[in-house]
Amino acid sequence: MELEEKDGYFTANNAEELLSALKNKESHIIIQEDFKKEFEENTQLPLTENEQMGFQLGFRGTAGIWGEIIFQVINKFSKGSRQQKKIDSKLRKYSLKKS
Repeated sequence: MELEEKDGYFTANNAEELLSALKNKESHIIIQEDFKKEFEENTQLPLTENEQMGFQLGFRGTAGIWGEIIFQVINKFSKGSRQQKKIDSKLRKYSLKKS
C-alpha cells in the first residue's frame, strides 16, 4: 500500500489508503473516481462550513463540544466496520470539496 503524491496532494484509491492518509494528517487528499462512489455511500460526511456556522450560532459556540461527544457515542455503538468508523471520525477534521 503506497500513497501517490502529486504536487502535495495525496491520492487515495481505497479505504486503506484513505485511512493511512488521515492518520498521517495529510493536508490534501484526493479520492480517485473508482473509489469515490464507495466512499460517498459508506462515509458520514461532515457538515459544510455554512451548516457548522448555523449550528454553532444556535448553540452559542458550545455545539462543537457536545456535537463531538454525541458523535463519538453514536459512532461507538453503530453498525459498520472498525475501519469505516475510524475514517468517519478522522474525516470530521477536514473540509470537503467536490469536483
